[in-house]
Amino acid sequence: MDITHLRLGTLVISVFVGVWLFIVSRYIRIPAIVLLLVGGVVLGPEGLSLIDPKSLGQSLRLIISLCVAIILFEGGLSLKPEGFKKAPKVIWKLLTIGVGITWLGTAALIHFLLNFPIPIALLCGSLVIVTGPTVIAPLLNRISVKEKLYHILHWEGVLIDPIGVFIAILCFEWLSIEGSFITHIGHLSYRLIVGIVIGVVGGLILTFLLRKKIIPEQQVNILVFATALFLFGISDTVVHEAGILTVVIAGLVIGWTSPPQLKHIKKFKSELTEISIALVFILLAANLELHQFSQFGWKVLLVICGVLFIVRPLSIMVCTKGSQLRLNEKLFLSWIAPRGVVAGSMASLFGLRLSIQGDPNAVFLETFTFSIIATTIIFQGLTAGKVARWLNVEEPEKKGWLIIGAHLFSRKIASFIMKTTNGVCVLIDTNEDAVKEAQNEGFIVIQGNALSTDILPLEQMSSMGNLLALTDNRDLNQLICEKWSEIINRHHLFRWSSRSAQDEKEIGGMGKPLWSTIPKPSQVAYELKNMNINCRQLNDNESFAQSSKNERLISVSKGTLYFSEEIPDDVKPNDVFVFEQLSLNLLGLIKRNQIFFLDYEDYEKLLSTLLNEIEQIYPDIINDTLKAELLEREVKFPSILANRIAVPHTRCSSLTESICAIVQLKREIHLKPPNGGTIRILFLLFTPEDKPEQHLKLLAEIAKIASSPSFVDSLINVNSIDELIQKFKGIDAKIE
Repeated sequence: MDITHLRLGTLVISVFVGVWLFIVSRYIRIPAIVLLLVGGVVLGPEGLSLIDPKSLGQSLRLIISLCVAIILFEGGLSLKPEGFKKAPKVIWKLLTIGVGITWLGTAALIHFLLNFPIPIALLCGSLVIVTGPTVIAPLLNRISVKEKLYHILHWEGVLIDPIGVFIAILCFEWLSIEGSFITHIGHLSYRLIVGIVIGVVGGLILTFLLRKKIIPEQQVNILVFATALFLFGISDTVVHEAGILTVVIAGLVIGWTSPPQLKHIKKFKSELTEISIALVFILLAANLELHQFSQFGWKVLLVICGVLFIVRPLSIMVCTKGSQLRLNEKLFLSWIAPRGVVAGSMASLFGLRLSIQGDPNAVFLETFTFSIIATTIIFQGLTAGKVARWLNVEEPEKKGWLIIGAHLFSRKIASFIMKTTNGVCVLIDTNEDAVKEAQNEGFIVIQGNALSTDILPLEQMSSMGNLLALTDNRDLNQLICEKWSEIINRHHLFRWSSRSAQDEKEIGGMGKPLWSTIPKPSQVAYELKNMNINCRQLNDNESFAQSSKNERLISVSKGTLYFSEEIPDDVKPNDVFVFEQLSLNLLGLIKRNQIFFLDYEDYEKLLSTLLNEIEQIYPDIINDTLKAELLEREVKFPSILANRIAVPHTRCSSLTESICAIVQLKREIHLKPPNGGTIRILFLLFTPEDKPEQHLKLLAEIAKIASSPSFVDSLINVNSIDELIQKFKGIDAKIE
């Protein structure tokens, strides 16, 4: 294979396999970096020889540098000001005192245990200062720890990378470039100034362009990506290795100023970050020579253990002294310090330069750093969840519910949730009257736009783990779920939708759709006020057989809420919240299996077929005698109303509840004289013999429908059962 194809194969195979390893890691629930390290070794010269990073030559350093820039820019974007406020003193100490302890402590272990010169020991120590976001972020996303610990580790992981890089460069220049200590400190200060200034200015300019919407929405993501690389390149051109700090600062500025497009930018950048991590780790792992790890004996294991069990715990204990962190929380922070791509890339870069200069310590530099990377990733990454549980630092389940809508239906649901789960419910609505009513009933209510995720105070936000969107607009409900998916787990987002669950699944969208068979939430609230329906908790003495006539909306089992079809069968009656129809109306009779779309030209054949279908559903009620009587009467005297509506109907002594079937005909049926008339919609109605008033009420509702030509036309034009049901749900709004 010629060098050109080898380079191409190295890049494309690394990206392809790396992305697949990311996917596999999520299924088997282990850190992706573990698989990437193993995958790189297997693919590289030490394994299958499918890739060879050395074939890239000087391009390897350029590729790694650009990938690191992408990773750290995304890390800066993801840093939230409120996270820093959780533990500002601890974070600052970790970035100053903690850095010093890690650097000098590791250097001391290498110098005294392995007898390396002090300059080399300091350079090695500087490389393991960093606990980069490439491993911290995926690890924290996989386990759920207390919010304060999450923010400490996340902030440390992002901000410590440029600090560690600068110290490593200072040590490397001291080791390999002639000059006084003051000169090297001057270079370091220059890098800091250049990195901060270009990062702030670049971030502010980009934010200005985004806020003014000067950039077309379709080009926003690629512009941000191009700008991050441009800022990195400009800084590195001005002074070597200043680009890393620049992209972190630029990302921080954009993230904190929060332009309107920030959510989409973050999503795009997170995808680029995963590709970058996959590529870099595969290349770095493939570039290793495994025989080097056996050259330095058992003492190197002592150094690694010293870094894990002495240096890191000492750093944490000193930096958290006087803080409100408990001992178990300090111990968890002491254990979690995995090294990532920045440490590996800097070690490879310095090792290459030292080997060119003929320094015999170049091999140890890379070997030691990757030993720390592999050890911390494998042991800390695989055990983080168990250690969090053992130390009791896992984030407790957030039982709070954010309910969008303060109408009566929402308040009924909130009351049930609070009573059965002890979870806090916060209602959000733009309707001033609904807000006042909810406040008068003692609910926590916020008047405002639910699309704004910063509408809640921090103290309330910290307990919100679930969301239920109950506006009348199904698309708005979905959009609300999408907005809040950054804050609340996507599996805990729920919304009312007029579409069935199957249709929603085919269409896609954020948030689990609920209760498509009940009317719009505002209509439910209206009917609740008029006492036509009720939403309530079942009593202990009620059986589920009795409640089967109602629709189960929510159930609680062992503190967990279940909705609709998910409701388990072993719950007690008083743990079930139901929707029940109090006064009978046409909407309450509509059932999916009693809606038909048929194509007939003859009225008698149509009616005969429909009666047979209903008999299949109600074999104990509909018999041959009843069918024959109704068919004979309707053929002679069809029950035709206005606007192409027919309503064959009868009362039946064996019925206890009314039955209504609906037929939409694909073409008109023209009745023969003397009766005349045409039919496109047919209602087949059966009512109990002993309830004549119910019979008349339902006929009156159907007559009301027949009196509205526009509504009848809308029924004729629907194409599915769900559409037809939705028409009836909005019937009061459409028929004056």
